[in-house]
Amino acid sequence: MDSRLYWLALAAFVGAIEGGLIAGLLPLIGADLGVSLGQAGLVVLFYSLAYAFGPPLLALLLGGVGRRRILAGAEFGFALCALLIVLSTTFEALVVVRTALAVVAGTYTGTAMATAAMIAPYGKRGRYMQVISMGQAIAALAGVPLGAWIAAQFGWRVVYVMLAIMAGLAATALYMRLPRGMLGDTLSIRDRLRVLRNPGVGRALLSTLLFMIGSSPLIVYIGALMAAVGVGYDTLPLVLLAGGIGAIACSATAGRMSDRFGSGRTATIAGLAVIVVMGVFFGLAWVPPAFALPALMLTVGAQGFVGRTYSIAVASHMAQIAPGAVPVAISLNMSAFMIGMAVAAALGGIVLDTWGATALPLIGIPLVALALLVWRSVPEGPGERANHDEPQG
Repeated sequence: MDSRLYWLALAAFVGAIEGGLIAGLLPLIGADLGVSLGQAGLVVLFYSLAYAFGPPLLALLLGGVGRRRILAGAEFGFALCALLIVLSTTFEALVVVRTALAVVAGTYTGTAMATAAMIAPYGKRGRYMQVISMGQAIAALAGVPLGAWIAAQFGWRVVYVMLAIMAGLAATALYMRLPRGMLGDTLSIRDRLRVLRNPGVGRALLSTLLFMIGSSPLIVYIGALMAAVGVGYDTLPLVLLAGGIGAIACSATAGRMSDRFGSGRTATIAGLAVIVVMGVFFGLAWVPPAFALPALMLTVGAQGFVGRTYSIAVASHMAQIAPGAVPVAISLNMSAFMIGMAVAAALGGIVLDTWGATALPLIGIPLVALALLVWRSVPEGPGERANHDEPQG
């Protein structure tokens, strides 16, 4: 395995802590800055929109800047934004700074995933991208629950101080350890738009968008779901730990599943499993109180596994169906992913205020089912059939 991947995964670990922890911090942020939980959801909404549109625009400005500088610079920008969040005294300032953080975080993740896909040998693209996901999964397993505990004990701002320190160290490591000569993205706007002419790319993006709108409210408003099923907020670290266990299990298997069985088939199976898990979320309201916490932890763990498996398989498939423009295809998929997250935060907030947290999966299930119908129309990429039949060594 290429050693460059592990340095990429290191910085992905830091960003994933912030992204995975924010849902759990929303009640604390709202209480500290004097806004409701629904209003606090704007932090997720604007972050997601900036994550979707900011990195592609920034890529145009950066032109042919080497990947080492882009990756290290984005991680340093993350550290700076984290410090500014600590210093934010109003909710509006926090929204603005976290929106900027989204641009650098998205730039890093997209560049790291595309770099992993591009340096992978034939037939091992899923496994190489899986290493980056492993850094994110370890964050979900260890960093996010620990961050939730620290926030509960010492305040949410302390968490961002720690994130700033870790991001600064990661940026230094990336700049010093990554080799020179990894060329950046030099595609023009016309080249980028040409990727959208590929009908498979357009359908895959629509599928990702619908999938995220349907499935994300359960994660964004996990605090409200906990209250709805009678689980105290003080158990949030345990609930997030369960999600981390599911994520780490996914990162150990999803890439190999995509390489062995085909990314299209793997995404379909994972999407169907997400629908089942969402049905279980709805049923948690009727679980006896003594079993509510274990049942919720098992469900969140399952969601962490199948939801991430879907995302990894889709990213791998995007590289298959657009082999000549892998960075652009993956960047577009990330944009669809985050636009879906933004819509989910807004739609989920409306559903939450109108019908309550238990209605979130009922709204989401038909959207995920529609996403799978669209996904089944996405064509296979070159070599996909061969991967169905030949085990990968």
